Order: sequence, then structure tokens, then C-alpha cells
Amino acid sequence: MYLKINRFCIITLGLILFLMGCKDKKTLELPVLTSSALHQANVTLEQDIVHDFFSPPVAGRIYLYPNLTAYEILSKHAAEMHSLKTIIPNFPETPIYEGSELNKLASIYSFYLVARELVYTPKHIDLKISELKDLYSNHKEFTAVEKYCQEFSKIMIAWFNKDFYNETRNMGDYTLLKTPGSWSPTPPDYMDALEPHWDKIRPVILDSSNQFTPPAPTTYNMTPGSKFHTELLEVYDAVKNNDGSTIEIAKFWDCNPIVPKHKGHITYAEKKLTPGGHWMNICRAATENEKYNLNNTALVYASITVGMFDAFISCWDVKYKTNYIRPVTIIQNEIDPTWMPILTTPNFPEYTSGHSVVSRSASTILTYYFGDNYGFTDETEVPYGMPPRTFTSFYHASDEAAISRFYGGIHYKPAIEVGVEQGKRIGALVVSKIRTLKK
Repeated sequence: MYLKINRFCIITLGLILFLMGCKDKKTLELPVLTSSALHQANVTLEQDIVHDFFSPPVAGRIYLYPNLTAYEILSKHAAEMHSLKTIIPNFPETPIYEGSELNKLASIYSFYLVARELVYTPKHIDLKISELKDLYSNHKEFTAVEKYCQEFSKIMIAWFNKDFYNETRNMGDYTLLKTPGSWSPTPPDYMDALEPHWDKIRPVILDSSNQFTPPAPTTYNMTPGSKFHTELLEVYDAVKNNDGSTIEIAKFWDCNPIVPKHKGHITYAEKKLTPGGHWMNICRAATENEKYNLNNTALVYASITVGMFDAFISCWDVKYKTNYIRPVTIIQNEIDPTWMPILTTPNFPEYTSGHSVVSRSASTILTYYFGDNYGFTDETEVPYGMPPRTFTSFYHASDEAAISRFYGGIHYKPAIEVGVEQGKRIGALVVSKIRTLKK
């Protein structure tokens, strides 16, 4: 009898304490949101990006706008930070949250509200929104902050909907030129051209998509001994005479989210990160390792997403203007019909190398924040079956990312070398602008 009464008392006391907690929840201290909340927001966004198979340029756009949203809200309450409007002339006028306690919540909550409008299936994003509501809903300021977040995200959504992305969805398929040396769909699936109108997307920092137009690629010429023929044979030999190290490098930096796999008559797609997603992981690891606070973490995320977004626009502008043939097409047609690259050739023209441009832009920005000799171990591809790789700097990593496309048999060397320079110029421009965001 004693044990039964004792348990009843304990249960009753627990119920009383629970009800008291609910009653007084408005006055209880809630956990202070730190940089880990923004890291988690980007991991959550990445999960939905991978689930929906977004292409590299589109994924770059999805990473961009939520991170600009988070930074902009934080900047309004940070004496050391300027608004993005100081470097982005068309950036919208946005309100300031007048409360004091939940301004950090506003940045994370608004991140999720903007992010959910950019993906098809916001499964993970919706879950995080529900968690935030459950945690903060009884706080005395929550109703006000939720209303503010809805207003702020509505403004941001209206702004990003003016970047011409929606219009490019209805511009039709790419018309093949069918001239010697021009791009055509590649094996094994001969997919249509990806994002042929991406050069029309509004850049953030670049004046235009062609601000950093590189020199033209090598003139197509299959005469033995010609420059093009020599570059072509370099790719052919790199794949045919590969060793384990080059294959490992190629696969580590593959970052192709839509690789078709074939098993008998069944075709399925392998889910993987994009190049932008890979560099977001490197960015996250560095900011976590250096214990950056929420404001500084938001600044780095905003910077790198701007750099990669504009890099894709610049690169795609060159790709569809040069319309350059991929190695697999000409090698199979003219040299060896059995030859296949190590990596699946992406479905867009060859010049310049997208990974080279984007990786150099990202590494230039990260070097600005963390220094020239920032060594790190990259574990991004471990969930996809690849072992970690260690680098002595961000430039070291971006150099390897660039040459991986040659090892993989999907790019000639000039597309890589010129692409690295193109990305460097974009990254340097972004750095010159973001310097002014810190007071």
C-alpha cells in the first residue's frame, strides 16, 4: 500500500509541476540560438535539395536566398554589420524586428520560411518549422516574431521571384547547332541540355552574366598534331592509363546529383550533393571548427552562396555561347567507340568547367575568412561511400576539384585552367564587396 500511495504522490506532484511549467512558460528562459541553429538550417535545406534532385545551378539558387535572409535580419540588430542593400543595389527594403529577445529566432525561422518556397518537397524544413513553433509558441513575443517572419519572408520571396528563374522555366529546349565541334547529348542516356537559359538569371554581385568572359576555347580541329587533337588525346590517355589515385580524386569530387544507374532494364538515379553542396559542407566545418558566432557564421554563408550563385551564372553564360563538344562524343566517334569516361558526362556543354569556376570562387571567399594556409580534412563524401581527404588550404582543395574533371574524362585541360581563373575573379569581386559589410 505504501508503494502505491508513494507512486500516486509522485505522479500528482509531477502533474502539478507540469501545469505550473505551462503556466509560467512565458517567463522561463529559452535556449539562446547560436551558430549551430544556422548550421542545422543549412543541413536541413541540403536534405531537401538532395531529395528533390536539383541540378547544380538550381541548388546554388536554393542555398542563396535563405542565407541572405538570415544574414539580413541579424544585421539589423548587430552594430558591426551593414545591410546587404549596401552591396546589392536591387535588394528590397525590409522591416526591422522591434522586439529584442527573439531576433535570432527571427533569422532562423525566416530562413526556413524562405527555404520551403524554393524546394519541391520541404519535408525536413517543415519538421524544423514545427519544432521551432513547439518550443517558442508560448513565449510572450512569439506571436509578434512569427508575424514579422511572415512579413519578411514574403518580401524576400517576392524579390527572388524577380530573378527571372520562373521565366526561364518556359523558354523551351535548347536547339542543337549540329556543326563540327559543337555540343551534342552524351552517352549513356543522351539527356537534353541542362539550364540553357541560366545566363538570363539575375546575378547578385556581377554586373552581368558576361562580366568575366574568358578567352575562347581551342579551335576544333581533328588534324593529328593540332592543338585540339593533342588536348583530346590527353583526356583519352588520362582515362585509359588511370591509376587508383586519379580515380579516387575524380569520384570524390563527382558531385553530380543526377547520375543515372542501370540494372538490367531498370534505370534509377543516385542521390548526391552538388558542387555547391560540397563547398557548403566545407564552409560549415570551418566555421564550426573556428567557433564562429551566429552573426559571423551568417556572413560567411551569405558570402559563399553569393559567390557560387554568380559563378554558375558566369559559367553557364560561357558554356552555351561556346557550345563546346565533350570528349566522350568525339573520342567515341573518331578514336575508340568503346572508350568511356570514369565519371558520367553532365548534360551541358564543356567549356568552361563548372566545378572549376564554382570551386575557385568558393575557395577564394573562404580563404579571405580563414587564411591562405588553413588545413582541413574534408569528410563531405563519407556518407556517399568515399573516404575523407586532407588539404593544406582551400585553394589546394579547389585545385583538386578542378583537375578531378580531367581525371574523370569529362573536361579538357583548358576548360579547367581557364575556369579556375574565371572563378578566382568572381570570388575576388565578391570579397571586395563583402569587406564593406563589416563595420
